[in-house]
Amino acid sequence: MRTSDFGRYSVSICVAVAMLAGCGGGAQSQLAPSGSFQQSTAQTGYVGILGGGPVYKHISKNIEELKNSGFNELIVWSVEVGSTGDLNLNGEFPLTSEGDYIGNETYPDFPADLKKIKRGMVKRVTISIGSSNYGDWENIKALVDSQGTGPDSILYKDFAALEAALPLNAIDFDDENSYDSSSTIKFAVMLGKLGYKVTMNPYTNSGYWTSVVSQINKKRAGTVDGIHLQTFAGGEGNSPCSGSGSMNWNFGSVPVYPGVSDQPAAPPDLTPAEAKTAMKNWHTQCGITGGWLWIFDQIAGTNLVRKYAHAITSGVGGAAR
Repeated sequence: MRTSDFGRYSVSICVAVAMLAGCGGGAQSQLAPSGSFQQSTAQTGYVGILGGGPVYKHISKNIEELKNSGFNELIVWSVEVGSTGDLNLNGEFPLTSEGDYIGNETYPDFPADLKKIKRGMVKRVTISIGSSNYGDWENIKALVDSQGTGPDSILYKDFAALEAALPLNAIDFDDENSYDSSSTIKFAVMLGKLGYKVTMNPYTNSGYWTSVVSQINKKRAGTVDGIHLQTFAGGEGNSPCSGSGSMNWNFGSVPVYPGVSDQPAAPPDLTPAEAKTAMKNWHTQCGITGGWLWIFDQIAGTNLVRKYAHAITSGVGGAAR
């Protein structure tokens, strides 16, 4: 997530997660990643909220709030990928070591909490990789280049371990400095083979992202099923309806879901009423069917969580849940 010019967000602040990511399970086990936008409501795509520590730190009121707020996608932020391939949430929650899931050593309730959230209105849990910090996607490139993406590679083992341990549906790509198409395409195709959907979380470099998405879906149709477009901080001024010029966010049949901010540190920060207006304008202009909010952590435990869910859902033409 582009924390742009205010640096990497510290999820250790427990003031209290996310969308689409841009996005749910079907009849199969919750332990298997699955889902597509077609499993959303008839009127809307996925309406999501992104968050970090307040999601995985087993805070009961946060779990209930996310379950019942009206968002139907949760985006958990942000996975760091180490040089050896080990995965860690925000530098404080080790997820994998040498290809095995070790999350229960730190937050043993995390799998059950996600399952509980999915018994409510949230139908899709997405986990996001990277942010504006340097290293995660560079490490992915180095690992893909050295080991490939087959069953013996550490990245394959890592994400197979997450699949077995957590009720995830999608992996969100928040690459803000590497932009290596070859390794990104291979990595995404690998995730698709494991059963995940993939979303992108861009704020700039639209030509790169549109090309990469097209190539991924040519190699494995339907793998990328949504775009989480940042329209705040470094992405301020972006529009899901732009179809020409230097920032052309047209991904063809892959839906674009704009994200808005609720905090002044990532301007423009919008009130629920302003978020509804923005979504309604985009819905009228180019038919968007979903959107998402940055960030749960700052509004957890307030009536704003439900207000934003209803505002975004209503703005894109859906009925409040």
